[in-house]
Amino acid sequence: MHHDSGNYDEIMRLTSSRRSDTASSYQFGRNEKFSADQTKFLEKVFVGFSEAVITQLAPLLQAKFQMELLTIVPRSYHSYLNSLPDPTPIMVFRLEPEVQGFIDIDFNLAFALFERLMGGKGQPPREEMRPYFTDLEKAVLQKPLSRILDAYGEAWKDVKSVKAQFSSLEFNPMAVHISSPSELMVIIPFQAEIAYAGGLINVCLPFRYLRDCIPKASFDEFMLSRETTVPQAQQQMAPIFARNLEGAKVPITVTLGRAELLFQELITIEVGDTIRLDTEIRQPLRVKVNNRTKFLGHPGIKDGKLACKVSRVLQEGDEDFDE
Repeated sequence: MHHDSGNYDEIMRLTSSRRSDTASSYQFGRNEKFSADQTKFLEKVFVGFSEAVITQLAPLLQAKFQMELLTIVPRSYHSYLNSLPDPTPIMVFRLEPEVQGFIDIDFNLAFALFERLMGGKGQPPREEMRPYFTDLEKAVLQKPLSRILDAYGEAWKDVKSVKAQFSSLEFNPMAVHISSPSELMVIIPFQAEIAYAGGLINVCLPFRYLRDCIPKASFDEFMLSRETTVPQAQQQMAPIFARNLEGAKVPITVTLGRAELLFQELITIEVGDTIRLDTEIRQPLRVKVNNRTKFLGHPGIKDGKLACKVSRVLQEGDEDFDE
Protein backbone atom coordinates (compact mmCIF):
# COMPACT_ATOMS: atom_id res chain seq x y z
CA MET A 1 0.00 0.00 0.00
CA HIS A 2 1.24 3.48 -0.73
CA HIS A 3 1.65 6.14 1.93
CA ASP A 4 -0.39 9.35 1.92
CA SER A 5 0.80 12.74 0.72
CA GLY A 6 2.01 13.57 4.24
CA ASN A 7 5.14 11.69 3.30
CA TYR A 8 6.03 14.24 0.59
CA ASP A 9 8.62 16.05 2.71
CA GLU A 10 10.20 12.77 3.79
CA ILE A 11 10.51 11.54 0.19
CA MET A 12 12.02 14.85 -0.90
CA ARG A 13 14.54 14.45 1.90
CA LEU A 14 15.38 10.88 0.84
CA THR A 15 15.83 11.74 -2.83
CA SER A 16 17.76 14.95 -2.23
CA SER A 17 19.96 14.03 0.75
CA ARG A 18 22.16 11.88 -1.51
CA ARG A 19 23.89 14.99 -2.79
CA SER A 20 22.33 17.85 -0.89
CA ASP A 21 25.39 20.01 -1.45
CA THR A 22 24.64 20.27 -5.18
CA ALA A 23 20.85 19.91 -5.33
CA SER A 24 19.00 23.11 -6.16
CA SER A 25 15.41 24.08 -5.35
CA TYR A 26 12.76 24.31 -8.03
CA GLN A 27 9.87 26.74 -8.16
CA PHE A 28 6.71 25.50 -9.84
CA GLY A 29 5.82 28.86 -11.33
CA ARG A 30 3.75 27.38 -14.12
CA ASN A 31 1.49 25.65 -11.60
CA GLU A 32 1.79 22.31 -13.40
CA LYS A 33 0.62 19.58 -11.09
CA PHE A 34 -1.68 16.59 -10.99
CA SER A 35 -5.18 16.86 -9.61
CA ALA A 36 -6.18 14.66 -6.68
CA ASP A 37 -8.01 12.37 -9.12
CA GLN A 38 -4.99 12.12 -11.42
CA THR A 39 -2.69 11.39 -8.49
CA LYS A 40 -5.07 8.69 -7.29
CA PHE A 41 -5.03 7.13 -10.75
CA LEU A 42 -1.22 7.15 -10.98
CA GLU A 43 -0.91 5.64 -7.51
CA LYS A 44 -3.16 2.79 -8.64
CA VAL A 45 -1.03 2.20 -11.74
CA PHE A 46 2.29 2.28 -9.90
CA VAL A 47 1.10 0.04 -7.08
CA GLY A 48 0.32 -2.39 -9.89
CA PHE A 49 3.81 -1.75 -11.27
CA SER A 50 5.44 -2.66 -7.95
CA GLU A 51 3.39 -5.86 -7.79
CA ALA A 52 4.40 -6.73 -11.36
CA VAL A 53 8.09 -6.14 -10.53
CA ILE A 54 7.81 -8.49 -7.55
CA THR A 55 6.22 -11.13 -9.78
CA GLN A 56 9.00 -10.73 -12.36
CA LEU A 57 12.00 -10.65 -10.00
CA ALA A 58 11.16 -13.09 -7.19
CA PRO A 59 11.49 -16.24 -9.37
CA LEU A 60 14.60 -14.87 -11.08
CA LEU A 61 16.33 -14.06 -7.80
CA GLN A 62 15.05 -17.17 -5.99
CA ALA A 63 14.53 -14.96 -2.95
CA LYS A 64 11.85 -12.85 -1.32
CA PHE A 65 11.70 -9.43 -2.96
CA GLN A 66 9.59 -6.56 -1.65
CA MET A 67 8.78 -3.24 -3.28
CA GLU A 68 6.42 -0.58 -1.91
CA LEU A 69 5.25 2.67 -3.49
CA LEU A 70 6.00 5.77 -1.43
CA THR A 71 4.82 9.17 -2.71
CA ILE A 72 4.73 10.62 -6.24
CA VAL A 73 7.03 13.67 -6.33
CA PRO A 74 7.20 16.42 -9.03
CA ARG A 75 10.69 17.84 -9.54
CA SER A 76 12.81 19.54 -12.20
CA TYR A 77 15.08 17.28 -14.24
CA HIS A 78 18.23 19.22 -13.30
CA SER A 79 17.40 19.25 -9.59
CA TYR A 80 16.71 15.53 -9.39
CA LEU A 81 19.66 14.43 -11.49
CA ASN A 82 22.00 16.52 -9.32
CA SER A 83 20.68 14.76 -6.22
CA LEU A 84 21.96 11.37 -7.41
CA PRO A 85 25.40 10.31 -6.14
CA ASP A 86 28.14 9.08 -8.44
CA PRO A 87 27.98 6.15 -9.02
CA THR A 88 24.27 5.34 -9.26
CA PRO A 89 22.98 2.55 -11.53
CA ILE A 90 20.62 4.29 -13.98
CA MET A 91 18.67 2.41 -16.64
CA VAL A 92 17.58 4.72 -19.45
CA PHE A 93 14.61 3.57 -21.53
CA ARG A 94 12.50 4.86 -24.39
CA LEU A 95 8.71 4.99 -24.36
CA GLU A 96 8.06 6.90 -27.59
CA PRO A 97 10.37 8.25 -30.32
CA GLU A 98 10.67 11.57 -28.47
CA VAL A 99 10.03 10.39 -24.90
CA GLN A 100 12.56 8.84 -22.55
CA GLY A 101 12.63 8.04 -18.86
CA PHE A 102 14.99 6.33 -16.47
CA ILE A 103 14.99 4.13 -13.39
CA ASP A 104 17.72 4.63 -10.80
CA ILE A 105 18.56 2.14 -8.06
CA ASP A 106 20.54 2.60 -4.85
CA PHE A 107 23.99 1.13 -5.45
CA ASN A 108 23.83 -1.26 -2.48
CA LEU A 109 20.51 -2.64 -3.68
CA ALA A 110 21.79 -3.07 -7.25
CA PHE A 111 24.86 -4.89 -5.97
CA ALA A 112 22.67 -7.20 -3.87
CA LEU A 113 20.59 -8.01 -6.97
CA PHE A 114 23.78 -8.82 -8.86
CA GLU A 115 25.19 -10.91 -6.02
CA ARG A 116 21.96 -12.89 -5.75
CA LEU A 117 21.98 -13.60 -9.48
CA MET A 118 25.51 -14.95 -9.12
CA GLY A 119 24.37 -17.37 -6.41
CA GLY A 120 25.18 -15.22 -3.38
CA LYS A 121 22.98 -14.30 -0.44
CA GLY A 122 22.02 -10.85 -1.71
CA GLN A 123 24.28 -8.79 0.51
CA PRO A 124 25.43 -5.19 -0.03
CA PRO A 125 29.08 -4.68 -1.07
CA ARG A 126 31.88 -4.51 1.46
CA GLU A 127 33.26 -1.02 2.02
CA GLU A 128 36.62 -1.84 0.47
CA MET A 129 35.06 -3.02 -2.81
CA ARG A 130 35.29 -0.81 -5.90
CA PRO A 131 32.14 1.24 -6.59
CA TYR A 132 31.78 0.53 -10.32
CA PHE A 133 30.59 -2.54 -12.20
CA THR A 134 32.68 -4.11 -14.96
CA ASP A 135 31.15 -4.53 -18.44
CA LEU A 136 30.57 -8.23 -17.70
CA GLU A 137 28.82 -7.43 -14.42
CA LYS A 138 26.69 -4.78 -16.15
CA ALA A 139 25.52 -7.41 -18.62
CA VAL A 140 24.45 -9.64 -15.72
CA LEU A 141 22.65 -6.76 -13.98
CA GLN A 142 20.79 -5.88 -17.17
CA LYS A 143 18.70 -9.06 -16.91
CA PRO A 144 16.66 -8.07 -13.82
CA LEU A 145 16.47 -4.49 -15.08
CA SER A 146 14.88 -5.70 -18.32
CA ARG A 147 12.31 -7.57 -16.22
CA ILE A 148 11.45 -4.26 -14.54
CA LEU A 149 10.74 -2.73 -17.96
CA ASP A 150 8.44 -5.66 -18.75
CA ALA A 151 6.60 -4.93 -15.50
CA TYR A 152 6.16 -1.29 -16.53
CA GLY A 153 4.26 -2.31 -19.66
CA GLU A 154 2.24 -4.80 -17.61
CA ALA A 155 1.16 -2.06 -15.19
CA TRP A 156 -0.32 0.06 -18.00
CA LYS A 157 -1.97 -2.73 -20.01
CA ASP A 158 -5.51 -1.88 -18.86
CA VAL A 159 -5.04 1.79 -19.80
CA LYS A 160 -2.96 1.78 -22.99
CA SER A 161 -0.35 -0.26 -24.82
CA VAL A 162 3.08 0.73 -23.50
CA LYS A 163 6.42 -0.69 -24.63
CA ALA A 164 9.42 0.43 -22.59
CA GLN A 165 12.60 -0.25 -24.59
CA PHE A 166 16.02 -0.45 -22.95
CA SER A 167 18.44 2.26 -24.14
CA SER A 168 21.48 2.15 -21.86
CA LEU A 169 22.79 1.43 -18.37
CA GLU A 170 24.75 4.33 -16.92
CA PHE A 171 26.50 4.81 -13.60
CA ASN A 172 27.39 8.50 -13.85
CA PRO A 173 24.26 10.69 -13.49
CA MET A 174 25.92 13.45 -15.52
CA ALA A 175 26.05 11.07 -18.50
CA VAL A 176 22.25 10.84 -18.63
CA HIS A 177 20.67 13.33 -21.05
CA ILE A 178 16.99 12.66 -21.67
CA SER A 179 15.47 16.10 -21.14
CA SER A 180 16.19 19.80 -20.78
CA PRO A 181 17.38 20.89 -17.29
CA SER A 182 14.19 22.83 -16.53
CA GLU A 183 11.79 20.11 -17.71
CA LEU A 184 9.30 19.10 -15.04
CA MET A 185 9.63 15.41 -14.22
CA VAL A 186 7.68 13.04 -12.00
CA ILE A 187 9.69 10.94 -9.54
CA ILE A 188 7.98 7.76 -8.38
CA PRO A 189 10.03 6.29 -5.48
CA PHE A 190 9.70 2.75 -4.14
CA GLN A 191 11.25 1.24 -1.04
CA ALA A 192 12.68 -2.15 -2.05
CA GLU A 193 14.22 -4.98 -0.05
CA ILE A 194 15.95 -8.21 -0.99
CA ALA A 195 17.59 -10.58 1.47
CA TYR A 196 20.15 -8.48 3.39
CA ALA A 197 19.90 -5.21 1.45
CA GLY A 198 17.37 -2.46 0.89
CA GLY A 199 17.08 0.93 -0.77
CA LEU A 200 15.15 3.11 -3.17
CA ILE A 201 14.14 2.33 -6.73
CA ASN A 202 13.03 5.53 -8.45
CA VAL A 203 11.18 5.91 -11.75
CA CYS A 204 11.72 9.28 -13.46
CA LEU A 205 9.28 10.27 -16.22
CA PRO A 206 8.33 13.53 -17.98
CA PHE A 207 5.33 15.21 -16.35
CA ARG A 208 3.63 16.02 -19.65
CA TYR A 209 3.96 12.45 -20.91
CA LEU A 210 2.36 11.01 -17.77
CA ARG A 211 -0.37 13.64 -17.81
CA ASP A 212 -1.33 12.65 -21.37
CA CYS A 213 -1.43 8.95 -20.37
CA ILE A 214 -4.17 9.55 -17.80
CA PRO A 215 -7.70 8.90 -19.14
CA LYS A 216 -10.02 11.89 -19.33
CA ALA A 217 -12.65 10.06 -17.29
CA SER A 218 -12.37 10.37 -13.53
CA PHE A 219 -10.69 7.63 -11.52
CA ASP A 220 -14.02 6.35 -10.16
CA GLU A 221 -15.56 6.30 -13.66
CA PHE A 222 -12.56 4.44 -15.07
CA MET A 223 -12.60 1.83 -12.29
CA LEU A 224 -16.37 1.39 -12.69
CA SER A 225 -15.95 0.66 -16.40
CA ARG A 226 -13.19 -1.84 -15.55
CA GLU A 227 -15.41 -3.57 -12.98
CA THR A 228 -18.20 -4.08 -15.53
CA THR A 229 -16.10 -5.14 -18.53
CA VAL A 230 -13.43 -7.31 -16.92
CA PRO A 231 -15.78 -9.79 -15.15
CA GLN A 232 -17.70 -10.31 -18.42
CA ALA A 233 -14.47 -11.13 -20.25
CA GLN A 234 -13.35 -13.40 -17.43
CA GLN A 235 -16.67 -15.26 -17.48
CA GLN A 236 -16.38 -15.85 -21.23
CA MET A 237 -12.79 -17.05 -20.94
CA ALA A 238 -13.29 -19.32 -17.90
CA PRO A 239 -14.10 -22.54 -19.84
CA ILE A 240 -11.12 -21.95 -22.14
CA PHE A 241 -8.81 -21.40 -19.17
CA ALA A 242 -10.08 -24.60 -17.54
CA ARG A 243 -9.39 -26.69 -20.66
CA ASN A 244 -5.93 -25.18 -21.07
CA LEU A 245 -5.13 -25.75 -17.41
CA GLU A 246 -5.89 -29.46 -17.60
CA GLY A 247 -3.31 -29.92 -20.35
CA ALA A 248 -0.74 -27.51 -18.94
CA LYS A 249 2.77 -28.79 -18.34
CA VAL A 250 4.18 -27.85 -14.93
CA PRO A 251 8.00 -27.68 -14.67
CA ILE A 252 9.50 -29.78 -11.88
CA THR A 253 13.16 -29.58 -10.93
CA VAL A 254 15.26 -31.58 -8.51
CA THR A 255 18.05 -29.64 -6.83
CA LEU A 256 21.18 -31.67 -6.18
CA GLY A 257 22.72 -28.96 -4.04
CA ARG A 258 24.18 -25.49 -3.93
CA ALA A 259 27.60 -23.93 -3.70
CA GLU A 260 29.00 -20.45 -3.30
CA LEU A 261 31.98 -19.35 -5.36
CA LEU A 262 33.88 -16.12 -5.56
CA PHE A 263 33.24 -14.29 -8.83
CA GLN A 264 36.93 -14.66 -9.69
CA GLU A 265 36.63 -18.44 -9.21
CA LEU A 266 33.53 -18.55 -11.37
CA ILE A 267 35.12 -16.92 -14.41
CA THR A 268 38.17 -19.19 -14.23
CA ILE A 269 36.31 -22.53 -14.11
CA GLU A 270 37.66 -25.10 -16.56
CA VAL A 271 36.63 -28.56 -17.72
CA GLY A 272 37.59 -31.09 -15.06
CA ASP A 273 37.19 -28.73 -12.09
CA THR A 274 35.08 -30.05 -9.19
CA ILE A 275 32.48 -27.97 -7.35
CA ARG A 276 31.63 -29.22 -3.85
CA LEU A 277 27.90 -28.93 -3.07
CA ASP A 278 26.29 -28.36 0.32
CA THR A 279 24.17 -31.55 0.15
CA GLU A 280 25.28 -34.63 2.09
CA ILE A 281 25.18 -38.02 0.34
CA ARG A 282 22.19 -39.41 2.29
CA GLN A 283 20.35 -36.11 2.55
CA PRO A 284 17.03 -35.94 0.63
CA LEU A 285 16.91 -33.66 -2.40
CA ARG A 286 14.53 -30.75 -2.88
CA VAL A 287 11.85 -31.25 -5.53
CA LYS A 288 10.56 -27.91 -6.80
CA VAL A 289 7.35 -27.06 -8.62
CA ASN A 290 7.51 -23.68 -10.36
CA ASN A 291 10.66 -22.86 -8.37
CA ARG A 292 9.04 -23.67 -5.01
CA THR A 293 10.08 -26.62 -2.85
CA LYS A 294 7.03 -28.91 -2.52
CA PHE A 295 8.56 -32.38 -1.99
CA LEU A 296 11.67 -34.14 -0.72
CA GLY A 297 13.06 -37.18 -2.49
CA HIS A 298 16.01 -39.47 -3.21
CA PRO A 299 17.78 -39.90 -6.55
CA GLY A 300 17.74 -43.13 -8.53
CA ILE A 301 17.30 -44.64 -12.01
CA LYS A 302 14.05 -45.60 -13.77
CA ASP A 303 13.80 -46.97 -17.31
CA GLY A 304 17.40 -46.03 -18.00
CA LYS A 305 16.99 -42.40 -16.94
CA LEU A 306 17.77 -40.46 -13.79
CA ALA A 307 14.76 -40.26 -11.48
CA CYS A 308 13.73 -39.05 -8.05
CA LYS A 309 11.55 -41.02 -5.61
CA VAL A 310 9.36 -38.73 -3.49
CA SER A 311 9.88 -39.48 0.19
CA ARG A 312 7.94 -36.62 1.73
CA VAL A 313 5.20 -34.18 0.73
CA LEU A 314 5.81 -30.82 2.36
CA GLN A 315 3.01 -28.85 3.97
CA GLU A 316 2.85 -25.14 4.68
CA GLY A 317 4.64 -24.53 7.95
CA ASP A 318 7.28 -27.24 7.41
CA GLU A 319 10.83 -26.02 7.84
CA ASP A 320 11.72 -26.90 4.24
CA PHE A 321 8.45 -25.72 2.68
CA ASP A 322 8.64 -23.21 -0.19
CA GLU A 323 12.22 -22.16 0.45
